[in-house]
Amino acid sequence: MINRIGVSQKDRKALEKLLEYRRAPEDDQPQNYKNKVVMKPWGYEFLIFENESVAVWYLRIHKGHSTSMHCHPLKKTCLITLSGEALCNTFERRNYLKDMEAIVIENSVFHSTKALSPQGIELLEIETPPNKVDLVRLNDSYGRETKSYEGFMEMQTNNLERFNYFYFNEPAGKTSPAYSSNGYSITMNAYDNNEEFQSSFSLKKGELLCLCRGEMLTKNKELLLTVGDAYSHQTDLLPSGSNFEIDVPVLILKVGETIPNPIKEQ
Repeated sequence: MINRIGVSQKDRKALEKLLEYRRAPEDDQPQNYKNKVVMKPWGYEFLIFENESVAVWYLRIHKGHSTSMHCHPLKKTCLITLSGEALCNTFERRNYLKDMEAIVIENSVFHSTKALSPQGIELLEIETPPNKVDLVRLNDSYGRETKSYEGFMEMQTNNLERFNYFYFNEPAGKTSPAYSSNGYSITMNAYDNNEEFQSSFSLKKGELLCLCRGEMLTKNKELLLTVGDAYSHQTDLLPSGSNFEIDVPVLILKVGETIPNPIKEQ
């Protein structure tokens, strides 16, 4: 099951007050975030994919550390736990996430994510639409309240292999970017039409997906998933075509468990 958190009246009131004092985005942002690792007081993050609709980021949060209590006024956020146990707090509830679990957070919802596991946690963060400076911090353990997103001084560009850096290019033809490490795998697949989708798509038990382009429909042509939404399958196998249809090209990010064996495709 994918939890979805909608904006509350408390979120709206807090954001309204903060926007009065919000600093303008800093000028020291790169034109793109590819081939950069952004250092954070809680760990680090880097961009692994971006198109016109989404930006997908990898996050590493160290044990006991937490992101700020923040919101994105314009962006929807999907968080997927790759390894470890996370606690994602909002004003309304405490959300515990284990391996291969996700939460979808609507724009303007204040949230904070903490690493509970001794080894820390690894996450994917899918932002819809891409806009890294769309950030308002309410409070922060590291004194970053009122500050914009980290700038050039916090960005590493050399020896990125020490962070296990990887990046997905847009899938083309039969090329499907893939990465696996630490017991999980990440793949990205493009489907141009429903015939191709019906013949090729499947989702195993324990796997989940996030839609990075297009829409997914039910058999009755009802809208099921839009960009930035997540879906998980709880039974043994979701055969191709059993639940979904598409009528426009789609791009699907899929996450699942695997035997640790690092494989990278640039």
